[in-house]
Amino acid sequence: MFGYVRINKMDLTFREYEHYKAYYCGLCKSLKRDHTEISRLSINYDITFLVLILTSIYQPKSEIYYERCIVNPIKKKKHMSNEFTEYAAAMNILLTYYKLEDDVEDRGNLGDKLARGVFNKSFKSAYEKYPQKAEAIKSHLEELSKLERKNSNNIDKTSNTFGELMKDIFIYREDEYSVRLGELGFNIGKYIYIMDAYEDLDKDLETGEYNPFKECKDDREFLKKRVDRLIMMCLSRLENAIVSLDIKVNNGIINNIIYSGVYLRYKGVMNKNTNEKNMK
Repeated sequence: MFGYVRINKMDLTFREYEHYKAYYCGLCKSLKRDHTEISRLSINYDITFLVLILTSIYQPKSEIYYERCIVNPIKKKKHMSNEFTEYAAAMNILLTYYKLEDDVEDRGNLGDKLARGVFNKSFKSAYEKYPQKAEAIKSHLEELSKLERKNSNNIDKTSNTFGELMKDIFIYREDEYSVRLGELGFNIGKYIYIMDAYEDLDKDLETGEYNPFKECKDDREFLKKRVDRLIMMCLSRLENAIVSLDIKVNNGIINNIIYSGVYLRYKGVMNKNTNEKNMK
């Protein structure tokens, strides 16, 4: 489901790109250090954005170091870690594990069960550190599963449920930033859910899996306009939340993601699905 909150590398300076990658590499290293080596496979850019936002707002003391890794064993890469890197790694583990649990319940195949077993140790570690967050995530995903079992075609209900999940994740603590961070997280969640549903529609129609847009399968032009309207609403509210936070650091990277990376990802999915449908 994740992978929709990305940078536009071409519009970043070299220094900004190196800085952004340092957050990504720091998150990857935290997954290995605090959980397991294999948990690094679950890393995604959407959770890297969580690290970036929380770090930019609270400006904690960060550890900066250079290390080689299995992806690039020749050249040492810049890593940046702080309390939010550890927090985001735990949230990443919780989301991954509960998604695997849902897959086991829905499909029950051996591959899903093995994958869940691989993440069991990491899940226990993340749960022990953040039990309230874990229970909140589980509750939202259970509500989402109920809607999916009912074959709900109410995209507002389903996307709002995932939005509430991301809202809880983005609110690190109850303070003067919590309401605005919640608004940011909520609209990130809605955007991710809607984009994922739209991009996976044809695949889900073939496999018979749930998709809230199935009723629009024979009117793709209407669906495209509907999704366009929903996404633009999410992005507008996301922009307002970012502006209201009055962030002083990493502005270039954050603006690149919000105004360029996310927008290009959205347009890429929309154009891809339209072109593929026209070719059939």
